[in-house]
Amino acid sequence: MGSKLQDKVAIVTGATGGIGREIVKALASEGAKVLMADINEEALKSLKKEIGENIEYYSGDLCDLDTCRKIAVHCKDTFGKLDILVNSVGVALRKPLLDVTKEEFMKLYEVNVYTTLSMTQACYELLKDSDSSDIISIVSSSGMYPHIHQGAYCSTKYAQRALNEVLNIELFDDDIRVHNLYPSAVETPMAKIARGDLAENMSCKPEEIAEIIVFILSNRNNSVIDNLIIRRYTKRPDEM
Repeated sequence: MGSKLQDKVAIVTGATGGIGREIVKALASEGAKVLMADINEEALKSLKKEIGENIEYYSGDLCDLDTCRKIAVHCKDTFGKLDILVNSVGVALRKPLLDVTKEEFMKLYEVNVYTTLSMTQACYELLKDSDSSDIISIVSSSGMYPHIHQGAYCSTKYAQRALNEVLNIELFDDDIRVHNLYPSAVETPMAKIARGDLAENMSCKPEEIAEIIVFILSNRNNSVIDNLIIRRYTKRPDEM
């Protein structure tokens, strides 16, 4: 029996990041065709070479709506359709709120919040035409709980959470399902910025997040996972 993701088409943003690259590899291993979107073209080329067939990429700034539209067009021209949008792009900042500059604050919002909206706007028509379309966003547990010295970052994740929950309502009649994932610290370079206090092997692994995404997409039935909190095993269930 073949994979339920065989010949599905996905766009993964932040594709060269710690979580994004594992999502790309996991989807490709299940037979999906993946268009990687990221600003780092050299890393995209390297990842495409590593994975091989059924992988394409588009390099550009996802904070620009025209770029997002070009990504959607490239996906349609290359693979003929789009079934899955994974919003994995993100940046972190660990800094007391009183020291955060306007430039830092606005950059966080552009990358962590606006790209979710811009990619959804750009991909909407393609997703609407799919017979089974899903949007998955890596939001972070920072969108559920406040963390000291991460106020600016946390606020973007609360905003991304709210944006996706409203999108879930607004896209319901189009049968576009919107899923929010809230992993606690994941072992990536970005997590070292946000949670440099965590020792090695105390965090979730990026490939584990990818496996969860494959599970959600492979079990598309009458039951829908809207929000999923993913706790690292070293974190107490009653700990924020």
